[in-house]
Amino acid sequence: MTDNQDYIRLSFFHFKDRRSRWWAFKQMQEAHPSLVKLEGLKFYKLLGSGAGEGFSLKPDFSTYALLQVWESKEAMLKADGESWLKEAYKQSDGQYHFILAPYMTKGTWSGQRPFEAVNSDETPLMAVITRARIKPSKLISFWLSVPSVSKVIKKQKALLFQKGLGEWPLIEQATFSIWNREAAMKTFAYQDEAHRKVVQKTRRLDWYSEEQFTRFMVMEHQGNWPNQQFDKLQS
Repeated sequence: MTDNQDYIRLSFFHFKDRRSRWWAFKQMQEAHPSLVKLEGLKFYKLLGSGAGEGFSLKPDFSTYALLQVWESKEAMLKADGESWLKEAYKQSDGQYHFILAPYMTKGTWSGQRPFEAVNSDETPLMAVITRARIKPSKLISFWLSVPSVSKVIKKQKALLFQKGLGEWPLIEQATFSIWNREAAMKTFAYQDEAHRKVVQKTRRLDWYSEEQFTRFMVMEHQGNWPNQQFDKLQS
């Protein structure tokens, strides 16, 4: 990563008990006044998560994520030690962080283009963020189509991790996935019949009012997590 390149981190936080989960749930609203004031933080999204893998109607109140685009690594590390982030580390019993370098990106997120594609050296792992805002009138059609894709993606051997994330339940949905081979990810995205049909339906039925899709090289990943969710990444 070059000196003038944005420093992108996706952080997962795990909360083990009712007290800490209630704190985390409230932060979906209460954290914003603190986060917007962080020096060097150019873009962020505080995200809840769904149970299991991929999109889910059932929330996972134990896991939240924070997507961050920083001006520099130094600004990020400073914020870790003296801001709202410091309290998030204190409240959570596990954290896992991904440092990401985008090499292909399209679309917008809340009207912004948060990622700038850069040339990156190939890394053992790649990641994908897909995000969309679903039109309220299309919610039923969208959620009825999700199970067919979820069944197929679980069978992809090159898929090492996947988690459904969201800013708002049902409407604002994102998926973060990690793959050990880009070719396998592309095969699923463009050739798998079930996934291809959903993509075609997306265009035909005009599900989304906004979309964002980005591929990243995983430059670093580390943390401690109370279950085996990230174990495949270590092999």
